[in-house]
Amino acid sequence: MMQKVKVKTMAESLKILARESVGKKEARKLRYDGFIPGVLYGGGKQPKSISVALKDLRQYCFSQSFFSTVFETDVDGAKEDIIAKDISFHPVTDVPISVDFMRVSKDAKIKVSIALEFINSEKSPGVKKGGVLNVVVHQIECSCEVGNIPEKFEVDLSGKEIGTSFTVGDVVFPNGVTPVSSSNVVIATIVSPRTGVSTDENNVETTEGEQAAGA
Repeated sequence: MMQKVKVKTMAESLKILARESVGKKEARKLRYDGFIPGVLYGGGKQPKSISVALKDLRQYCFSQSFFSTVFETDVDGAKEDIIAKDISFHPVTDVPISVDFMRVSKDAKIKVSIALEFINSEKSPGVKKGGVLNVVVHQIECSCEVGNIPEKFEVDLSGKEIGTSFTVGDVVFPNGVTPVSSSNVVIATIVSPRTGVSTDENNVETTEGEQAAGA
């Protein structure tokens, strides 16, 4: 089973501003002005309080690849490569309220979670018979160099029947990219349809509880 791997070849650009004032009052003012407070750390340097424009952050923060995207930025005249390490959202509005980044170098080796994309469900005999793709793991944590982070892993469902299980070991990893978890970890299965479970247009299973959480 061949899995396509897309490796990111260039970093995204993200404007980050240094900030001197900290505290809850300053954070509220930043959010009112359309900015999100955060911290930039790592790289053998002192942590720095920062802010990011909400409109800029929105382009990336809801993507599965947000935490595996390398951003190029310029803080106080110093060009740096950074990667997102944590983000918090408002519990009601889902608007980002804080974000932290870590400095990285292109040859540094880090752990990142890479998104899985299941393709060609229309070519799966199991799905055609009414089977449902039950996704257990949506991302695989890998160890790799910053300059060689895969964009995603595509898992091909072509020719797969009901009862087929996909594991970490079924994914083809490029040179220098190593999964953290065991190769026996199940990432998805094609199962018979169950009562109380609905699917999306690709026959990916969504339980009633997940639907309520996403409403």
